[in-house]
Amino acid sequence: MHKNKFEKLEALRGFAALYVVLFHTFPQQINLLGINVGVLFRFGSEAVIVFFVLSGFVIKYSFEKSNDKSFKNYFKRRFIRLYIPLIFIFILGYLIKSYSEGALANPEWSYLLSNLFMLQDVISQKPNVIAPPYMGNGVLWSLSYEWWFYMFFFIATVYINNKNLNKWINITVIISAISYLFYPFIVNRIVMYFAIWWTGARFADLYLKGNSITYKAMLPYAAVLITVTLILALNFYLNFNYTKIYSYPLVAFPFIELRHFVFTIMLLFTAITWKNLNWFGFNTLFGVFKYLAPCSYVIYISHHYLVVKATYLNFINNTIIEYGLYIILMILFSYLIEAIIYERIKKYLFIKPINNNIP
Repeated sequence: MHKNKFEKLEALRGFAALYVVLFHTFPQQINLLGINVGVLFRFGSEAVIVFFVLSGFVIKYSFEKSNDKSFKNYFKRRFIRLYIPLIFIFILGYLIKSYSEGALANPEWSYLLSNLFMLQDVISQKPNVIAPPYMGNGVLWSLSYEWWFYMFFFIATVYINNKNLNKWINITVIISAISYLFYPFIVNRIVMYFAIWWTGARFADLYLKGNSITYKAMLPYAAVLITVTLILALNFYLNFNYTKIYSYPLVAFPFIELRHFVFTIMLLFTAITWKNLNWFGFNTLFGVFKYLAPCSYVIYISHHYLVVKATYLNFINNTIIEYGLYIILMILFSYLIEAIIYERIKKYLFIKPINNNIP
């Protein structure tokens, strides 16, 4: 992939990663000239939706451009991309917990195993969750979705006739949304959310075919998102009592799913509108964040420990300086893990041996 072609995607990826950090770090009340500007940083879950859509675009694009479309190659690439940085974060979380307890902490083997098999979700916000994110690192919920999106994408793309692919995906996500009304759990939740990931794939499909990305071209898929949104609106009505159970109902079942799909629809039409305006002002607003893209994944999965729960600089009697340093150190750590160590491991694993067809 030619990075210069997709700098806007890189910028959005870097921005979304940093935004999630600020979402978890900033207080809800930040008064500036009598106005609470803290509300601008209350949309962390929407930033995760941006990740999903970007991922759908990139995976679809890279898969179609790949010469080796075998499951072995695809699985290996997706596995090392997701798991190598993640293993470092699992170790980091365990070491920090052990340090705070002054002894070797309970490794929570069952939760670790569930996270390794990508079965985790936020247990305090959704019903019928198998396991919580490992060591309290809440953002890891999205990795289980991401991993199974990868697997679902490969199966659907390889084993369903391309002519019928969109139809079967649309039917599947709508059926999953309907089943969510009766019993929400990991399978129908992830399959339903695949509709969000597939939005990015649909953009990539149009791009790869050289078709214009227009309202008309995306309207059929927007109709699918709207259908799921209406089903989730009914789900919100039927399960409204859950808003009294969870401590933070705006980011919990049954509202959070509805919120995510409404935002996806908004994102879809905003992207097309902004493209029609030749991305006016985009680089001014987001361009600088492209420099965070090479380490955005580790920024996302490490900030719980390195910023949000960090205390080793609390001797500094200035909160702004303290957390500013946490963020700088987190970026340096993330760059080390993702842009240096991970890239070297990836290069080593994908070195093409003599007389071997591995790319």
